[in-house]
Amino acid sequence: MSASISISGGCDGAAATVEKSRTLTNNWDNENHPDLPRIEYAFALDAVAVAQGHRPPILSAMAADLGHVCIRLPKCEVGEDELAAALIDASAEFGDISAEIREATKDRKVCERDQARITLQIDEALASLGRLRAVVNACGKDL
Repeated sequence: MSASISISGGCDGAAATVEKSRTLTNNWDNENHPDLPRIEYAFALDAVAVAQGHRPPILSAMAADLGHVCIRLPKCEVGEDELAAALIDASAEFGDISAEIREATKDRKVCERDQARITLQIDEALASLGRLRAVVNACGKDL
């Protein structure tokens, strides 16, 4: 909750965003306090973060608690060429993951540096899959 409050301009900014008292938003910022924001307030605070170019901290934390990740789908063009290009890019990212794992396991152990490089490749693949999903969503019935 702290990240969301901070991005919104602290307790005062968050209070202004949700049109509630500073005391309430201060409670949300206190990990030892049982109060949590209602869903519409969490949505409003995440919307502020997204408008500022950040990931939505509350949604991301909730997804992580459930063992998921939250990926924003990019805006994209529609068309056959874009769909094929997005598929090719996503496929290439899987090759990058494989190459990184092959390199990391040559010595039969995966160190912290190896983990970081593999994770970077996985994150890039997830972003490519997000783009592919966005292109498919944008295509609709136009193809």
